[in-house]
Amino acid sequence: MGDKQDVAAFLAISRDVFAPLYPYYADTFIYQSGIRRGLCLDLGCGGGQLGLSVAAASACFAVLLDQSPAMLQAAVRGAAQQGLAKRAVPLLADVHALPLQDGSVDLAVSRGSLMFWKDLPKAFAEVRRVLSPKGRAYLGGGLGPPLIREAICRQMAGRDPRWAQGIPPPRPGTEPETHAKFLRAAGIEHFTITREDAGHWITFGK
Repeated sequence: MGDKQDVAAFLAISRDVFAPLYPYYADTFIYQSGIRRGLCLDLGCGGGQLGLSVAAASACFAVLLDQSPAMLQAAVRGAAQQGLAKRAVPLLADVHALPLQDGSVDLAVSRGSLMFWKDLPKAFAEVRRVLSPKGRAYLGGGLGPPLIREAICRQMAGRDPRWAQGIPPPRPGTEPETHAKFLRAAGIEHFTITREDAGHWITFGK
């Protein structure tokens, strides 16, 4: 997502429409994992909203990773606006070759970026490599509980005609069954896939 107009449009939607999702999922992941401190890695962070929401709701330090300098600039601005500049850093890097030590990440999160990962088995293996012994990964996407989802659908229908008939279908190759196949190809046998009305979440540990 290198085009300036594409980046601006993405950031506007994530800020104006999807904003309630990030604290909801941050709270969910913190509660499910019990991880309230350590290092949180937000993969394909975009504007950094999910990683910053984790930092805001816990004592975690957030590493906001993306391949787009423009996205990382937005993430840095967001951290400053939320008073989290000292508890978050941007990282320009590729999810397929994470420049992090083995076992250095306590909580790995990613919402809405898996569709851009070109080699899912390699990326999944990299995420597991950097997880700490008790670390957890939450990767995938969704539109949250009914109240949030319905509000998002109403707003998106006014922005994008594809949403007028409901939530657009997932892109080919992003189905839970396909992700399960790629997880096993990465050597990850113990994982869960939680389906939602508008997406699913992959969870695994070390």
